[in-house]
Amino acid sequence: MLAGTSCVTSPPPQPVEARLESRIRGLMLGTYLGDSLGGPIEFQPSEKVHAMAAAPKAWREPEVFDDAARRATINRLQLRSYRELRPVPEAYAHWSPHAAAGTITDDSRHKLVLLHALREAERRRTGPLDVRGLAQAYLDWPTLPALRTRPEYRELCADWLEEWQLGARWVLGERNLKRALPPERMWIGLPTCCGQMTLPPLAALYAGKPEAAYRAAYDLAYFDNGFGKDLNAALIAGLAVALVVENDSANPAAAWRTIERQMLATDPYRHGQVRWTHRAVNRWLEVSHAAVRTADRCPARLFGTLDREFEHTTKWEAQVPFTVVFAGVELAGYDPLAALQLSLEWGHDSDSYAQLLGAFVGALWGPEIFPAEWRTAVTHRLEVDYGVDFEKDVQLLVRLHQLNR
Repeated sequence: MLAGTSCVTSPPPQPVEARLESRIRGLMLGTYLGDSLGGPIEFQPSEKVHAMAAAPKAWREPEVFDDAARRATINRLQLRSYRELRPVPEAYAHWSPHAAAGTITDDSRHKLVLLHALREAERRRTGPLDVRGLAQAYLDWPTLPALRTRPEYRELCADWLEEWQLGARWVLGERNLKRALPPERMWIGLPTCCGQMTLPPLAALYAGKPEAAYRAAYDLAYFDNGFGKDLNAALIAGLAVALVVENDSANPAAAWRTIERQMLATDPYRHGQVRWTHRAVNRWLEVSHAAVRTADRCPARLFGTLDREFEHTTKWEAQVPFTVVFAGVELAGYDPLAALQLSLEWGHDSDSYAQLLGAFVGALWGPEIFPAEWRTAVTHRLEVDYGVDFEKDVQLLVRLHQLNR
């Protein structure tokens, strides 16, 4: 049960139209697939990545992104196993040795924690999911049967969730500094992409309601700091628009422009009115568009601009995936699959970039944009690795959307 709902008797919710349900399914598939596309090469040395079979392209000047390059870029997009570059489980990545294609990383596990929190709120009929409910879910998720029965996960999970659980205990009122610390110290206060990893499913609850989506994301994001809190909430607002916007395949740029306009317009806490500052959403959209103009259809030039812009920036700070997504999709001519591959070819935190772009792609185009074998692979790995029934999670989001209509 979410904001705006209560335990009082209310009229039965109306069915969600088939197209919106399909787009919700697409958003979830897209974000999981983007994660599993980027996971095997995340932060790996470029020489090793480019030595792989059917490797991501190392773009050179003066190569341009024309129609032939677009087709070739789509053909390079493939789900890979982790066997070649990352055979050993890692706390912030995959949790199974020689992980198969379709295996998710921490970017998607955060969504599983959120989904657990939403499911618990619905089951208990305790009212809206609030920040305390999400904080409790970060403490409870490792105790679920699918995790508890996998002893090999125990150490990996404890390492992965250390920062989130320290902050969660503080949110819940604990002040023992050995076990709880203020969320403002998470990642030394950097504006990270934490909210981008965790919160995309919220867009389904507020499809077509960007301000409600923004507020829900902002209020739940105890793990976001600085301008990242606004930037990440704006992205969830953008996803809420992507789920309902008309998407004309003959003019895909129009849908993206609508998303951008709504993100800029959705500012309930008036970040854009703070004196002597520039709102991060505006700034990084401007940087994205300027980088594409400078690149003049040359991916190598775009990547060079990103290298210079983020030379001294941690590559998982909130503005980096944001810029990679919006600049990459524009340079790709708004081709969804080509843009996904370009988001991988810059390198660095590739799964974080592709999971965010994948959410937008799936929300705009629906699940059929992704090959059937990819859809099968990722939903199978979710079930095998974490006991997740993908379709049940989609139906959970559909039910909660109905309650919020």
